[in-house]
Amino acid sequence: MSSMLDRFNELSSHLNALLNQNPAAAVKQAREINLNTNERYNLMALRAATLVDGGALTQQQDAVEEGVALFRELHAKFPNAHIIYNLANGLVATTGHPPRNANWLSHQEETRKPRAEARRHFWKVAQDADADSALRTQAWTNLANQFSNSYRLGEAQDGWLAALEIDPENGVAASSAARNLLWLYEFGECSELTRIEAMMLAKIANRHRDRIIQYAGAQAADQIAAFACELGDPPPRSAHQDPFISWVERERLTLAPVVELVDPALGKLDWLMLPGVLEKESGASGRPPPVFAMFNMLKGDFILARDLLWRANDDSAWPRTGRFGDTLDYASYGPDSSALILAHRTALDLLDKIGVVANHYFELELQPDKVYFGRMWRGELNKTTGVRKLNDKVVQAITEGARALYGLVELAEDYENSTGILRSQKDLRNAGTHRFVVLHDFGDPEQTRQTPEIERHLREPFIRETLRALRVARSAIQMLALSISQREKVMLQRTAGHAGSIVLPDHDWIRGHDD
Repeated sequence: MSSMLDRFNELSSHLNALLNQNPAAAVKQAREINLNTNERYNLMALRAATLVDGGALTQQQDAVEEGVALFRELHAKFPNAHIIYNLANGLVATTGHPPRNANWLSHQEETRKPRAEARRHFWKVAQDADADSALRTQAWTNLANQFSNSYRLGEAQDGWLAALEIDPENGVAASSAARNLLWLYEFGECSELTRIEAMMLAKIANRHRDRIIQYAGAQAADQIAAFACELGDPPPRSAHQDPFISWVERERLTLAPVVELVDPALGKLDWLMLPGVLEKESGASGRPPPVFAMFNMLKGDFILARDLLWRANDDSAWPRTGRFGDTLDYASYGPDSSALILAHRTALDLLDKIGVVANHYFELELQPDKVYFGRMWRGELNKTTGVRKLNDKVVQAITEGARALYGLVELAEDYENSTGILRSQKDLRNAGTHRFVVLHDFGDPEQTRQTPEIERHLREPFIRETLRALRVARSAIQMLALSISQREKVMLQRTAGHAGSIVLPDHDWIRGHDD
């Protein structure tokens, strides 16, 4: 047995080294591995991994697809975290990197199915508390990379930071997060703190070259080191004195243009604003377009949902005017529990409203009362092809420059589809809206008296789900604002002669509330 294991380890080391030196030879030798042995499944995994990695390096699509087929066979027999993660990597390799040119949208649409499956697999591994930490941090990193490729930049930042929480030395995640922030900073609508945080993340990446080599290889380590050297050292930073601000920063719930640290000097936590908007209607008498009012209400609802979650953690913050019968199952009743459930529902209710704003601004021509975030972006299912094509107006907006709009399209599919990584959030929101959600301080909610009208959850996991719902809403609002900014930049470039762009003054300043 030990000699067989030694031979396997020797072959594995040989192929890994060959991938760095001569990936084409590695692919050839992987195909020559004899699988008719007692080590069949281990050898299958080794062959599959080598075919995927080597095929991607040498652009041999047939090798990548052969590796994915092997991983699917293994997944059917051994659906463990390691196989699921490798299957996801293989699916990503089949899609390739999205081009930067005009074919970007076509690529995203053509690869929509395998990319969605890869997101599901990465998400499953990232959430698996029993999986190896090295596997989980890489799953978060790769999931974030997928988000980034579709302009889901807030979710991408959440993913990279989650990867760093698991492994603070994950230089690949740190470098990717830094690049994400710098891209948004250079787009022109971020604070100086965005660049400072990018510096901090780049330095983390540069300090952990060995971990980068482990996760992504020596070539990636060299590229990240060169990138980090381009940035200076970040200035020192004091801890926040306000526990609420510390909580908002730690949980990444600031409604700013990017997911970043909180800068007390800005005076406001939630300073994301729409850009100046070119007036489209004649005879508007200089009054701001309705999109500003809608966006202000989105922000207000988000801030309220976040505040409800913060206050729900303090039962002394609520009036004790209600008398409740104890149901003898450790359930929690009262305004603090109701506030927590309402915070979750309010956060996800924002998605339909975001759809209404997008429909209005991008002139998608849907009736406002018929806008449903999960279904608004595509037409009816073609029974012949099995495809729901993007609506023409959505295609037009994206191809004209508002690529971040595609992030909303993809988020909607993860939320609406029965297998989507956000579907559980929609189901929980529907339970809180149309039935009853009851929270339990401890115990096993499944052991209580059951009825279909009530969905039961432990309080602490529900709080984590509410935090996640708030981050989803925050990311969607950020994508909406970015897509509008992208559209406005294009419109300004195309407008001949003088163009009037409306920028609104600060509401608190107008009302005399600004300190």
